[in-house]
Formats: sequence, structure tokens, C-alpha cells
Amino acid sequence: MKQSFENTIKVDPKRLKPLSQKSNRQGWIQTLGHLGAIGLTSWGLFHFWGSPWMILFFAAQGILINCLYAGVHELSHNTVFKEKSLNEWIGRAFCFILLMGRDQDKFEHFEHHRYTQDVDRDAEIVGGKPFNLWTYLLYMSGITYWSGRVTEVFRLALGRQNRWPWLSEPQLKTVHREARNMLLGYSLIFGLSLYFQSWIAVQFWLAPMITMKWFHNMQNTVEHTGMPHENDILRTTRTVKANWLMQRLFWNMPYHTAHHSYPMIPFHNLSKLHVEIEDALGYEIPRVSHFGFQKHMIRKLIKEGTSKYTGQDITAY
Repeated sequence: MKQSFENTIKVDPKRLKPLSQKSNRQGWIQTLGHLGAIGLTSWGLFHFWGSPWMILFFAAQGILINCLYAGVHELSHNTVFKEKSLNEWIGRAFCFILLMGRDQDKFEHFEHHRYTQDVDRDAEIVGGKPFNLWTYLLYMSGITYWSGRVTEVFRLALGRQNRWPWLSEPQLKTVHREARNMLLGYSLIFGLSLYFQSWIAVQFWLAPMITMKWFHNMQNTVEHTGMPHENDILRTTRTVKANWLMQRLFWNMPYHTAHHSYPMIPFHNLSKLHVEIEDALGYEIPRVSHFGFQKHMIRKLIKEGTSKYTGQDITAY
């Protein structure tokens, strides 16, 4: 079933108009703030390498790098900057760091918004078949995420079909070319690392990013996992209870119901949109915490054991 573009949550268009305004100022504050934080943790990781303090900076580095995907997501929606070119090229740079294709991610994310929680069409659905505690924990840890990410880059570079057969022929050619360019870039980094006998790429990029994927997957899993495929955003998408720091790290994506209701609203106005939606509904949108959801999900999977992914609603707890 295709999810209708007709929104099930109605907000007065006059109140939406000011919220739709993009802001280069807000975009640069968020982008440079995030990159500046990575620069700070990189300095700490270099300065304290070999000491116990290294662990703290290593974890922070990995979290910040993984959370660049929240920026990729917003840049794909062209809501971070007014200029499309800025959204495009900064998004490509972030995607390269995250071992993902920018074009492929955009194609898949468009389908995610059209077919949220449709196991046959939603390219971002979490959970394998069988969907059980083991496969869920493997995904949460990042093991199956990274193995799938790397494998897919190689498959696409070789001109093979990816796991989503609905990509058109022109789109396939685009993602094949993109994957080849990515491999060229990674090969250059690998070659330079060998030439200079340097572990910098591993120490400051790959190792922290791969190790700390679980932190970013807390947001990935809570947004939709276990919810049904219905034509109702309130039934397919969750809003997450998060403090200021978590909101900044995830570029306000914890306001995920608001984002799916009106994807054209820039990230910096999602908190205001959330209030407008609750005013329109006449009640508060239920919120779950990142850790609370994980606790509930794991308990449910322990109780149910191995099963096919059914899209069963697990919002009530």
C-alpha cells in the first residue's frame, strides 16, 4: 500500500509558511558546530592517545561522525541551506565519510517517505528476516549495518543490482557510477596511508565510526521500528523524548513525527512545528526515550522469539 502524500495531520498553511523559511545562518551554525565538535574531539584523541582519557574522546569522535547522517538526511531534503548546491556538495562530503552513496541514499529516502514501514518498498526499514532478538542486536551493534554497507558499495561498483529492485535504469547507472567514484576515493586514502605508513584514517575516522554506530542506531531504530504500514503518520512514526544535546546531535530528528508530517520544514523549526501539530491535534504526541524504547524492544523480542517481520505496533508501553 502506497502511503498517501495527503497529510493526515493538518496545520493551518498560514502558520506553516513562516516555518518553511530556510536559513543559511541556522544551517551554518549547525553544520560548523558539528564539524567544530569533531575537530575538538580529534584534538583530544590525538593529545590523549595512549592514556585512559583517550576512551572518552574516541567514543565522542565516533558518535559525532555517525551523527553526521542526521545532517545528510536534512541536506537531502534541501532544508539546511537556501542554495541547493550547498546542500548537495556538503551532503556528498558527509556521505563519503559515512561510506554511503549520496544519490543512492536520496533515492532510498524518497521511497521511505512514500512507503513508510512497507516491508517491500521501504528501503530504510529496520529488521531482517527472521526478525528476532539476535538480528536486532546485530543491527544495533553496527555489525550487520557496516557489513551490508561495505558489501553494497562493492556490488554497485561492479554494476550489480542492489537490494531494492524498484530503482529505475537511469537511477541504477547513477548509483553504479557513484559507487565506483567512492571506491576510487577510498583507494586513494588507502594508498596514501600505505605510502606514509600512517594509521590516521583508522584512528580518527574508521575505528571510532564503526565502533560507535550503536549510538546512532538508537535513533534509527526508535523512529519507526515495529510500527505498522498504514496511511497515518501518527501510527507509523515516533517522536522521541530527548534533551538539548541529543536534539543537536541528531539535527532535531527526535521530532520525527513532525518531520514526516511536513518534510519541507527545515530542521531548526521542527520544535516549533511539533507545537503547532499538537495544537492542531488537541493533544500531546506520545514520546518515547531512546533507552526506554530499546529496553521495551528487547523485552518484546525475548518474549516473542523468532518471527517474521510483521510490522506489529509496539508503541504502547
